[in-house]
Amino acid sequence: MIKNKYDTSVIFLYAIGKENLLPTEFRKKIPYSTISSWRKTNYSKYLGHEFRYHFDDAFKAYEVNAENRQLRLLLFGLARSWITLSHILMPLIKQANGNKELQLKVLTAINYLKNQIGIDRTLKLLGLSKPLYYQWVLEARFDCFDSYTQLCVKRHPQQLELKEVQKIKTLLTSYETDHWPIISIQADSLRKKKLVASLYSWYKYARLWGIQKKLVKKQKKKVGIVAKYPNEYLHVDTTFYPLIDGKNICIRFVMDNYSKMILGYHVANSNTFDIVRNSLSKALKVIAKHPSQKHSFLVADGGKENHNKYIDAFIAKLSKHKITKIRALKDIRFSNSPVEAVHRTIKGRYLRNRKFENIKALDNYLKWVVKDYNEIRPHYKHRPRTPYEVYFDIPLDFDVRERVKKAIKQRVNNNKCAGCKQCTMGCKQLSKNNQSNPSFAKKVGK
Repeated sequence: MIKNKYDTSVIFLYAIGKENLLPTEFRKKIPYSTISSWRKTNYSKYLGHEFRYHFDDAFKAYEVNAENRQLRLLLFGLARSWITLSHILMPLIKQANGNKELQLKVLTAINYLKNQIGIDRTLKLLGLSKPLYYQWVLEARFDCFDSYTQLCVKRHPQQLELKEVQKIKTLLTSYETDHWPIISIQADSLRKKKLVASLYSWYKYARLWGIQKKLVKKQKKKVGIVAKYPNEYLHVDTTFYPLIDGKNICIRFVMDNYSKMILGYHVANSNTFDIVRNSLSKALKVIAKHPSQKHSFLVADGGKENHNKYIDAFIAKLSKHKITKIRALKDIRFSNSPVEAVHRTIKGRYLRNRKFENIKALDNYLKWVVKDYNEIRPHYKHRPRTPYEVYFDIPLDFDVRERVKKAIKQRVNNNKCAGCKQCTMGCKQLSKNNQSNPSFAKKVGK
């Protein structure tokens, strides 16, 4: 049997305990008995062993290079793994805004990486901005039980006060405005000085509480006409609502495109000429309060109740205010979507989950509905004004910007002067440190 002969450099590496510099596959081929004999040999008996230190620097440099190669391979593998999983991890990291537990985990990962590749590269890698990162750091460092969002009110004085947050919750859950969207509740609060807060804050807290005020049936937004002044374009259409016995009742609305105000309506058992004439007659009484405007375009769908000899004769007899009837999607390329939006609002917010025994009960309820929609509920397009105020050009009795500025200033002052228990305890502890250690007080003062 032929014995393997090994180079003296291999024996030397085993003798000084640096065999890890050799490839793993090569080391596995060496018998353990041979390795054991190399390790047990007393090399001090060999002449010249005292000059071995000349090779120490070379071995150390080689070890560093080998370690760097391993680290480069490791980083390359991590980079490829991140590229593969980034489309899954990046949305998860962005969802950490508002989630305290997830924020702490992301901040821990950032602390691990920033010492190696720097904070700028780390944030770029994770897709986070510096302001958002420092905001998370402050939120993690200063938890305050005097704030709904657990942010110290002294360090973040522009946040809403606790009483304001509680007021938002009360208004959002109020039965009186249950049929209003959030944007209308916010505008009404601004008008009546109940609470002055940004619409973003209302939506943020509503999301935290799980409060949703969406329409019962969501439909795609349709393109409509945009009027330049009141009574330029009128929209007329019929919708249906069932009674308790299942019979569908016709509700006819006439609305102004510019202000979104309901000018007239009528309720009937069937969709005939009478319901069109009665709703238009009510609308003309309101239109008469604009004496300078003598002509309107009436946009209607292609139903028989809108286009017949009776309705044409009724319009032709009008003397004080002329009306030109046009057919949606035929005479013009626009749809009749503005009045359909009114249908969705009335049925989805006011009439939802309500049943009526007869047509008279429905008509009586609609009187309150139309008044609330026109004169009390601020409209999303004109916020914080109502359709009635826009139609008759009634200005607000206050400046919205000045009211918002005043509210922000008052909120900041209140938060800065708030009795934060955490900050009070911190001040007491600082005072004790100053008394016991004067040098500490000088450092803090600096």
